[in-house]
Amino acid sequence: MSLPSEEGRRSHEGGEGALPVVWLVEDSALERERARRVLEGHCVLELFAEGPTMLERLALGARPSLVLLDLYLPGIPGIDLLRFLRAQVDAAELPVLMLTVAGSKADVVESLQAGANDYVTKPYDPAELLARVTSQLRTQQLHQRLQQAEEGFRRLAAHLPDVVARFDRQHRHTFVSPSIHRLTAQPVEHFLGKTNAELGMPAEQVHQWAAAIDEAFTGREVSLEFDFPGLEGRRVIQSRLLPERDAWGNVLSVLSIARDVTEERMRAEYERHLIGIVSHDLKNPLAAILMQVQVGLLRAREDARTRDILERIQRTATRATGLVGDLLDFTRTRMGGGLPLVTRHQDLRDVLAQVVEESRIARPDRRLRWEVEGETALVADGERLAQLATNLIANALQYSPVASEVRVRLEGSPEAVVLAVHNEGAPIPAEVLARLFEPFQRASAEQDRSGRNVGLGLYIVHQIARAHGGQVMVRSSHEEGTTFVVRLPRVRDAVASDSTKPDGAT
Repeated sequence: MSLPSEEGRRSHEGGEGALPVVWLVEDSALERERARRVLEGHCVLELFAEGPTMLERLALGARPSLVLLDLYLPGIPGIDLLRFLRAQVDAAELPVLMLTVAGSKADVVESLQAGANDYVTKPYDPAELLARVTSQLRTQQLHQRLQQAEEGFRRLAAHLPDVVARFDRQHRHTFVSPSIHRLTAQPVEHFLGKTNAELGMPAEQVHQWAAAIDEAFTGREVSLEFDFPGLEGRRVIQSRLLPERDAWGNVLSVLSIARDVTEERMRAEYERHLIGIVSHDLKNPLAAILMQVQVGLLRAREDARTRDILERIQRTATRATGLVGDLLDFTRTRMGGGLPLVTRHQDLRDVLAQVVEESRIARPDRRLRWEVEGETALVADGERLAQLATNLIANALQYSPVASEVRVRLEGSPEAVVLAVHNEGAPIPAEVLARLFEPFQRASAEQDRSGRNVGLGLYIVHQIARAHGGQVMVRSSHEEGTTFVVRLPRVRDAVASDSTKPDGAT
């Protein structure tokens, strides 16, 4: 049978659904015809009567998907052809299925030892030959897909600024991305096959990495942060370790994605330091101003003009004091300490009533509706919750039409106490809602011009609710306006100590 043309062979190999190319090296014309009938329609079959012709095709750059190789051939024996093929291509890239004589176990053993993927004994059952060929082709296709995925991964890793590495169970580097050179001035080859200990990493970090890699091999994702003596001095590196699994879920290796976060850490530290200094330096002068204003108001009882000036100074200083308090709270949360709470049994009805009254005095031009329902006593920090409510009400007053009403509702249930603050007006944009409770966040320029912005006030609201084991939610639309809902669970009541009970309680 004549060989298909090169053009015809390429048409079979290219595109979706292309048939695989199988080479059959068989000196018997009868056996070649028999194999053709079995495999026709399942592959593109190229027939060779002897080994040298097949080797010439291979030398010209042709590459089949699978080779069916008769063990007994004239000239060059099949076993020698197999050994030559294996010297060029491994078994995963080019599977070879040997055709042996029935009953010759020695031939089978020798063929498998020489690198054959499988064998079929002659005379064979047609269904068996087709099944074994199909099985090998399927395995080879899976190997190709795996290779393509690995090549894609390596191309991606080569262009990432992060350092990507892969570890085996002995903690050796089996892959490292080229970005390691920017950090260490060492080539990739310097790391391959070596553990962190062999690379000279300090003992403490070696143990830290070893524990993280071992944990990742159990199937969990792990994060760690460590100092690294880089080319530009000490660097802070943050790494995520991810388990890599096979099709059955077994962890084969651990992938590490390491990022230099030195600049981020320096900016955050500078920010905390600056805000801490500014807030502390402003706190005492503002307290002195407010004290002097109080004295001035007492002395200027009959002087309306002077009292008006002093009251404006008082309002401004009070707002500045609130801002300083927010900055101090922000610094505490950013330093990881959280907001300190002084909790006791108290009725939030009383706390909120005072906040609403103060808001009415501060904004006599606005309408506030105050509603309360149910049992609203629980264990909480009243001062912090007053701060939370003040921020929410101030936010609602600022970002709603002057003629509209702001509604404040407190409702108690057996599980929780819920505070809702509602205002009318333009809704908060969706892109702003996603980061509404983050610090120093602002809306779009258009929203800023209309008065809508998000800053430390709502961040502090979120932190106070969180410190109480609660949560803050927000709904905002053209039809319903904007509503902030704070839910405070009563779980703290059950764990409150006797020291938190009000005076006279037993």
